[in-house]
Amino acid sequence: LAALAVVSSTATGSAGGGPDGTSAIISVCALLMYVGAYQISFGPVAWLMVGELFPLRVRGAAIAIASLVNFGSNFIVSTFLPTTLDKLGTSGTYTLFTAVTALAWVSIYFTVPETKGKSLEQIEALMTGPQAGSVQK
Repeated sequence: LAALAVVSSTATGSAGGGPDGTSAIISVCALLMYVGAYQISFGPVAWLMVGELFPLRVRGAAIAIASLVNFGSNFIVSTFLPTTLDKLGTSGTYTLFTAVTALAWVSIYFTVPETKGKSLEQIEALMTGPQAGSVQK
């Protein structure tokens, strides 16, 4: 995303007002690298978390609600993307997305507990026990 913001802000553009060939190629490559990296790293995390973090007695309903929130958020971002591009420009939009991504990483680091090597029962005890509000890394 940061690469897209930089390329968008430095692209000189062609005579028709669009990006020149090199900027367009760099933008497409950066976008494809972002999507690929997202799909093998951050993307699956949300789907893995919903299956692990909710107690068994509410897991089905909680997964349904989490899925609805996920797809609803995607819809909202898609709906407002054209307006954001008009108001902030391409560079500003990608800079905003980069900042939101950085904030998400910080938030996840401090709020999501480590579940590696723990059984579902141990995770449920961690999430519902007396120390449920504190994250143990």
